[in-house]
Amino acid sequence: MPNRIPPEEQAILEQLLSVKNRLTALKRDRSSYLRTQDIVPLKEEVDQQVEKLNEIRGNELFSEDHPSNRTDDVLDEVCQLLSLSFLCLGKTRETPAVYSQVIAIKQCFDRLEEFGIYAEEFLEPYEKKLKEIEHIMEVDQRDQVISDIAMKFVRVKFMQCQRIYQNLLDTIHEVSPELVPVRNHLLRIRRHLVSIACRRSFKESDLVSAQQELNEIDQKRVDGKFLGKDGVSIPPGQAVVVGLLEQIYAYAHDLVIVASSDFSPALQTIRERLIEVKTHLERLELTHKWTLRQTDLFTYQHQLHDILSMRNSDNESPNYGKFTDESGNAPEGQTVLLFLLQKCYRMILILLNESLPVSEALQPIYNQLSTVRQCLLAVRNTGAPCSAEELYPYQMKLTSIDNLRRDGNFQDDEGHIPEGQAMCVSTLEECYCLLDELRDQNQGSESA
Repeated sequence: MPNRIPPEEQAILEQLLSVKNRLTALKRDRSSYLRTQDIVPLKEEVDQQVEKLNEIRGNELFSEDHPSNRTDDVLDEVCQLLSLSFLCLGKTRETPAVYSQVIAIKQCFDRLEEFGIYAEEFLEPYEKKLKEIEHIMEVDQRDQVISDIAMKFVRVKFMQCQRIYQNLLDTIHEVSPELVPVRNHLLRIRRHLVSIACRRSFKESDLVSAQQELNEIDQKRVDGKFLGKDGVSIPPGQAVVVGLLEQIYAYAHDLVIVASSDFSPALQTIRERLIEVKTHLERLELTHKWTLRQTDLFTYQHQLHDILSMRNSDNESPNYGKFTDESGNAPEGQTVLLFLLQKCYRMILILLNESLPVSEALQPIYNQLSTVRQCLLAVRNTGAPCSAEELYPYQMKLTSIDNLRRDGNFQDDEGHIPEGQAMCVSTLEECYCLLDELRDQNQGSESA
């Protein structure tokens, strides 16, 4: 069995499962905030187990050729939970916190690789995030604030993302500038198909406009080639653009199947699960500022992982990488599942990227200050003078928040000083400045 646990790894697996259970219990406990003193010892415990595992495997723990087993799977889950916990603590600029983001980027990139081709501007946010993560790791490595084994563990995953990103860039550079408008038009059609596929339901008629556009692009070919502006030359990048055209034709056909009565019940069951995950993530996008505990995202990542594991994993099978029915066949309509998976993973990454360097213990205070700031900015933008009476509620609210500070710091219920002091204090000071500005405007209008 490929996933069999060697006897010498059994004790490490049990210890990792113990850590996972304790992290899960902390994640579920909404009666109190996550605390640094609860999470850091668990991280140190995991570092020790990783050291032991690396020794047992003859320093080949980080080799991509090494077959993974359940120990690797549990280790990855524990590291993700730890990383999400660091985000909850507001430690967003530390290497442990970026592990979950690296994994989320890798999951997005795996989906992007399946689709193959993207425009430069689509990849720019990923490039920016990868550079930001690399800078965080470099600073932590220089300052030696993280163990070598933990840094190596994160860097291996990071380098996998870098390789996929470079492959995607190489594909972009294969296309001649003369073919870029055609490629971009095809990519717009694909985005349109993605938006349709991610709906709870759609009809075949919703796909007609995309199919018509594809036919119009196809008719521009001469002997199967897209010609240059002179009508004679054949610009490089034909294989990429023609391949993209054929791929999107196949996607459109697949979605027609999904909209028909011939769609496989087995795939429909998976589709409903993915739509449910997407719906929950959409709600979090609207309410995450008030309700999201970053560790909650692990639940959705785990659900998506379970769905992905349902795909055929036999390298020699013609259905490798596809979802199959009870007969082992790969029904048509796979596209809708791929589009939904891409959408869900991208939403998770966006939610992770929006994590602020503010501990969840200070999040309520920061949210209140942000709301007051938005209100004051809206009042200022109206341009109308405000009386002292109209500004009084804002002054009262800021004073009540300011009075929560002890010795200049916002503290939690146990007297600890959580992460996020700078953001809370700077937002508070900005609110006071806005309030003073509005008062000055009012006095100026009265003297005039």
